Amino acid sequence: MDKTTNTPPRYNGIEGQRLAILHRLASGPATVEQLTTDCNAPDPRARVHELRCDGHRIETQKFDRTNPDGSVNRTGLYVLSVTDTRQCELNFNQ
Repeated sequence: MDKTTNTPPRYNGIEGQRLAILHRLASGPATVEQLTTDCNAPDPRARVHELRCDGHRIETQKFDRTNPDGSVNRTGLYVLSVTDTRQCELNFNQ
């Protein structure tokens, strides 16, 4: 409970993280780093896996990212195949 406003804290639960990730991917591809920041999801890989199990078509595209020291990391980019925003509501309106 917040002592200044006397309201309970708003928790960022798993379902909210999934919904945020779906909405973010509906606007365009994103990396794990971007989903962590944009969606406040500590482990977006787990949420993406759960969304895939729920039937959402999310693809992973791999690309090379060059670091400041010249080394290269292989990075994944999540892409929502069907970007109709109505899809974002399917599993959360039950």
